[in-house]
Amino acid sequence: MPTQVKLLVGTKKAGFIYTSDERRQKWEISEPILPGWSFYHLAADLRDAAPRFYAAANHWAWGRSVAKSTDGGKTWDYRSQGLAFPPDMKDFIAALPSKGETPAPGEWSNTPPGTIGNVWCVSPGHQSELGVVFAGTQPAGLFRSEDWGHSWRPVESINRHPNRRYWSGTGGGDSCIHSIHVDPRDPNHVYLCVASGGTYESKDNGETWDLITHKAIVTNPQGSKLMAELVQEFPQELPPGMDPAAIDELHKMRLDSKNPDRLWGQAHFGVFRTDDGGANWADVTEGLPSFHGFPIAVTHSHPDAAYVVPLDYGQDNFRVSLGQFTVYRTGDSGKSWEALTKGLPGPNDYQSVYREGLDTDGLDPEGVYVGTSNGEVYASRDGGDRWQRLPGTLPPVLSVTAAVL
Repeated sequence: MPTQVKLLVGTKKAGFIYTSDERRQKWEISEPILPGWSFYHLAADLRDAAPRFYAAANHWAWGRSVAKSTDGGKTWDYRSQGLAFPPDMKDFIAALPSKGETPAPGEWSNTPPGTIGNVWCVSPGHQSELGVVFAGTQPAGLFRSEDWGHSWRPVESINRHPNRRYWSGTGGGDSCIHSIHVDPRDPNHVYLCVASGGTYESKDNGETWDLITHKAIVTNPQGSKLMAELVQEFPQELPPGMDPAAIDELHKMRLDSKNPDRLWGQAHFGVFRTDDGGANWADVTEGLPSFHGFPIAVTHSHPDAAYVVPLDYGQDNFRVSLGQFTVYRTGDSGKSWEALTKGLPGPNDYQSVYREGLDTDGLDPEGVYVGTSNGEVYASRDGGDRWQRLPGTLPPVLSVTAAVL
């Protein structure tokens, strides 16, 4: 069967699937999938003979779901049995030591006890554990399925972690879990990010979790200046051993499949890289026009490269690309960055890219894909040197995932 490239695109109002062959010159777009649903993230599961697609799908009336498709996205099953916090989770949150604020009775990010506000991400498990799938939610929670996403159970070891008292909002009520990665060498080794709560690692299949960004120190001038100002203006309690100058969240994290000891992260205050599984982190922001941004992507094959989309971050909180929409690439582990603009919109173009809006496909040469807050999707089939806009103007794009079938 000829190689197909599928681009799974999630938007605020529906999902869409672009399809091309390995040449990636002509693309066809599907009809809207589950119109009215917000697709925060899509994932492709290629571990079994039949490819499966998953969607972190949220609807204001119908609820929250990990939707599943086994026929290339033509039909979707959005039933997600057990995808809910236990009823006593409200009491657990209320019993956490206060950070100085007293929540109103029954308040937990305006979410009724035992329910999920939004599903944020979906991640297939290890190749050796067919059927295992992970989902991250808001309020911050991790859930595990062992039957391809049909039924779920909470991973209580992280959901009730002692550090939860430090997560954003009352016990993480305003936070989410995103960027879940399983080490391809070891199914027991899992990483995840808690937005405004840190990055955690488990080496025992989720029995215990350790914070690994507590020493990720911000050193770029702009980011460190802003962090110092915020620490002075809004002092807060920190987990034991955490440096006040360390990042407490990655907006997006990627595990490098070519070298699983290497992790990349785009944080609120810069871009970071670790080459030893999170024991040590380097701030590699120098050379970028801004420390701020949301997505990051990494090549699956050589030549090695990582990609980010910096956004303006001033006192006015604009958070857009200023005039020229630009993807930046590093091919030397973050020592230098190159602006990629050929085929991208500008001048006078002001838009953003959300945390899941950037991905690569692993083909030779590597394809790179980006979706924007203005509903545009761009593709490069030469590692980012040149870009083409794909057909259609969509609702604001939340997620872009490349899958080679």
